[in-house]
Parts: sequence; C-alpha cells; structure tokens
Amino acid sequence: MIAIGQIWNRWAKSRPLITLSLTNGMMGAIGDVIAQNIAQPTAQQTDKTKSTDGSSQAVGYDPMRTARFFLYGCMFGPVAYKWYSLLDRRFPLPLVTLGSSAPSALGTSAAKMLAIGKRVAVDQVAFAPVAIGAFFVVMGAMEGKRINDIRASLRAKYKDALVGNYALWPWAQLVNFSVIPLIYRVPFSSVVSVLWNVYLSWINSHRSSGVPINSV
Repeated sequence: MIAIGQIWNRWAKSRPLITLSLTNGMMGAIGDVIAQNIAQPTAQQTDKTKSTDGSSQAVGYDPMRTARFFLYGCMFGPVAYKWYSLLDRRFPLPLVTLGSSAPSALGTSAAKMLAIGKRVAVDQVAFAPVAIGAFFVVMGAMEGKRINDIRASLRAKYKDALVGNYALWPWAQLVNFSVIPLIYRVPFSSVVSVLWNVYLSWINSHRSSGVPINSV
C-alpha cells in the first residue's frame, strides 16, 4: 500500500492532470459498481425489462454505465483541480508564525477560518450547481439522449441531486479546504465521491426508469 502511494506521488508530481484524471475516473467507476450492486437490487424489484418471449427480466449489471462514470470522472478530475487551485489563489490562507502573541494568533486563526468559509461558500454556490447540471448533461449525451430528453432529465433529477449535494459536500469541502494539501484534494474528493456517485447513480437509474425516488 505504501509502495502504491509512493508511485502515485511520483506520477502526481510529474503528470498531475493525467494522474488526477485517471484517479478520479477509477473512483467514479468504483462508485457506480457499488451503486449497481447495492442500490440496484431495490430498483430491480420494480424496474423490469421484457424478454423476447414477453416475460419480465430483472435489470442486471450494466458495464457501459460504469464506463460512462469512468469517462466522466476522467474529464472532471482536471477541472476540479484547476478549480481548487483558483480557490487557493483567490482565498489564500494566512501563515501562522512561531512566537506570535495570543491576540495575533487568534486573529490569524479567525482569518484562516474566514478564508476557508469563503472557499466552501463559493464552491457550493458557484461551482456545485454547475457541476451537477454538467453531470446530467454529459451523462445524457454519452447515453445518446436527444436534447429534449436531456432537458427532461434535468428537470426530473436536478433538484434531488442538488439537495443531496448540500447534505454532504459542504462538510466534505470544509475538511478538504482546511487540512488537505492541494494535490490531494481531488483524490480526497474522489473518495467522498464514491458515496456521492452511488447517490447520483441511484438518482440517474431510478429517474430514467420512471421509478419515483421517494418510493424506493
């Protein structure tokens, strides 16, 4: 495990965007595999396909859906890294100097928390709504949906995904922006995204199949 971490660090230093892209893609695929194997059994109780003889068949594992999550994760990883870099530059954390007086240290801590709060606020207000919309648009395009179908998908899924986002990501990003170094923020988000992608996969599959989310 240590050796894998060392290899990852070397790759991240020499080719950060490629490394983060592949890492994010793999974590996205893992999230979808978990979603299909844990969340899907419930959907299979109501989501049936018709075989050639007219009998009902439960929907099984869809490798192409996992492939789509991998591709989307690969595309999103570099975007997230650039966004985190922008937030770092726009809201830098103040440096804490050794030997600072108590009032000075307190003021520095307050300034640091303010900067972190601004990062989280801007991320959740400006970036998250766009990223969620982009997810459904890109996934719809990869599924071969028409523009009207993608619009309908957004109307059906966007609100639920956004509400779920605000239940999870502000807290995750609070940790991410406060204690995680920049190069590791995308991998940290990727780990959290395993749970998030389970949720998105669940929304995507249930809304696509016409099963109301609140009925499952």
